[in-house]
Amino acid sequence: MIQILFSSSLFASAVLLFVIQPMVAKMLLPVYGGTPAVWTVCMFFFQFLLLIAYGYAWVLSYFCGRYWRFVHTGLVIAAWFFLPLNFIPVHAADAPDLGILRDLTSQLGLPLLVVAASAPLLQFAYSQSLGKQAHDPYFLYAASNIGSLSALLCYPWFIERWIGLKQQFGVWNDLFAVYCLLLAVILCLPYRRLTWADRYQSASIPWQTKALWIGYSFIPCSLMLGVTFYISTDIASTPLFWVIPLALYLLSFVMTFAKKPLIAQDWLIRNSLFFIIFPVIGFIFGANLLSAWQLIAFHLACFMMFALLCHGELVRLRPPANRLTSFYFCLALGGVLAGLFNGLLAPRLFNGAYEYPITFALATLCIPFAVSKRFTWMPFILVFVLTANHFLSAYPWYAWVRTNRMVEIGVLVVIILTGKEKINLFASLAVLFLFLFSPWFKMLPALDLQRNFYGVKQVTFMSGVYALLSQNTVHGFQSPGGLSVSSGSMAYYAPVQPVLKALQEKQPALQTFLVGLGTGMLTCQFRASDSVDIIDIDAQVIDIARDTRFFTYLRDCPPHMSLSEGDGRQVLGQKQDRRADLVIIDAFSSDAIPTHLLTQEAFLLYQRKLREEGIILVNISNRHVRLLPVLNGIGRSLDLMVLHTVYPGDAKTGKFPSEWVLLTANEPLARSLMNREGWRFVTENESILWTDNYSNIVSLLKW
Repeated sequence: MIQILFSSSLFASAVLLFVIQPMVAKMLLPVYGGTPAVWTVCMFFFQFLLLIAYGYAWVLSYFCGRYWRFVHTGLVIAAWFFLPLNFIPVHAADAPDLGILRDLTSQLGLPLLVVAASAPLLQFAYSQSLGKQAHDPYFLYAASNIGSLSALLCYPWFIERWIGLKQQFGVWNDLFAVYCLLLAVILCLPYRRLTWADRYQSASIPWQTKALWIGYSFIPCSLMLGVTFYISTDIASTPLFWVIPLALYLLSFVMTFAKKPLIAQDWLIRNSLFFIIFPVIGFIFGANLLSAWQLIAFHLACFMMFALLCHGELVRLRPPANRLTSFYFCLALGGVLAGLFNGLLAPRLFNGAYEYPITFALATLCIPFAVSKRFTWMPFILVFVLTANHFLSAYPWYAWVRTNRMVEIGVLVVIILTGKEKINLFASLAVLFLFLFSPWFKMLPALDLQRNFYGVKQVTFMSGVYALLSQNTVHGFQSPGGLSVSSGSMAYYAPVQPVLKALQEKQPALQTFLVGLGTGMLTCQFRASDSVDIIDIDAQVIDIARDTRFFTYLRDCPPHMSLSEGDGRQVLGQKQDRRADLVIIDAFSSDAIPTHLLTQEAFLLYQRKLREEGIILVNISNRHVRLLPVLNGIGRSLDLMVLHTVYPGDAKTGKFPSEWVLLTANEPLARSLMNREGWRFVTENESILWTDNYSNIVSLLKW
């Protein structure tokens, strides 16, 4: 019965802590937009909150049973003064990062501290209880991670889909009350009276062991973040894909911390080299040989192996129960360091998805292979072989070897055959990854490669044109020969042409707001008398579009143009009302959906910026999500006509398949467009209204 009580409490606390994170992020979006400061500050708030909570539990573990219960009871009572919890962010224009931290700390701090401290503190409490497994309470950590996993899977598929955001906070408050009741029962249980000697009879833990705890926590957390970014950037960008690596990460905790681990550690060690082979083959060949689903499966299987291996080592190295709070503090510290490395340092230090192969190579040091005292020449031999392979590729007679990656495959075979020595395995893989990922050694190097919080952007020369790519999606291109009459209608913009012609027939000078820049090729559809205010959130995209080595649209296209950097909704809110004839929303990078640009409140803002007969055009081209029902819901709620077109594309003229929606109250113009090729009036009944209080893409996924 005691085990059920503690397990239920830990499950509830994990659900509370995990589910509030997307709730807070969704509340911040309309206020601060989709800027990197929002995501970075949110991520580090919750990571450091966890670290502080685990440190708090560590300090409490030094008190005797009566005193730590008094202190924690006082904290719980103080947290009740912050209820009912209803997060209301207040915009701070001067210092948004500090404003977000202030709001999160002042409105959520104490209740979340109570919840976050549960994992180590309740396990410590159970170790002092009369429970049968009190001598080894670590199995309770599995219950905590089951709660996190349940919240992760339930939020997008059930909670977000059926409950509005404000109502979600109401449910959270109710569940917090239930958790506090369970906690009250736990605090009132009889506990064993422990002497100072009982609590500290074990020897102090050496710093080397604590360093291993931090390392074994850092590696799988960094791998989880890295494999998510790598797959989304280099293989396939899919909505909600991040759920899968995170679910596997949490599942690995459940499997290793259970009373009986589901996979033997010895089996993982014996087969670790086998799991390494296939993702490295994926690194070597990429999408040229393997399909996207095969690459994803290989990388996720290897990540899961490393996560199980590292977490299994943590279980093996776990201290006695009276030292468990320091153990969990080190785990939290490893997670914070992974967040710092992947979330903050990598976007600033790297111009590609390099943190994943770096951590992949480091992860091989976690495999408990032997460490030889003899010096090995193998990594240096591989440097010589791979360098020779790179320079020989300039000769035509060597092309077959280079194209089929024969040398790289041979190097991988050698690494696997000699991989039972830890340092040799790490150094050899690091050398191979250096040659595979370094821009200097690529077969088709990018002309420009940049990265920030919004992802990796690269300019390549392909099929006779300069193209801007991000996450496997082309965001515009230009021929080296310069602009042509049809430049503005190429790529995804062919359906825009009849709309602009209809407007230009009646307006001598159009005023347009364009949210989303790309390379700027759409601007060539406008006249010299027209004005286009362009808004883009990504400074690197703006810099690339201005780089006349590749793209000259912003320099050579006829309209008067102004550029603003920032979130589309935030910048538009500062523009003059009733000024524009046209608002174009083309801000969806790859297949990511900035939901705050598609809510009822966002379209009310767009309407305020338009003149009475104005038009809103939205590019809803997406491989994974059906956005037409959302725009249909917006049109019905705002009493606007909704027109839709699906353009099949024309490869010969450089026109891509695309899907666009038009919303307007201008009936004569709408009727004239329906007489032109491709545009139709939307008659479907399916409509889903997104608001700042409700949005969910699960029901709109293309299965």
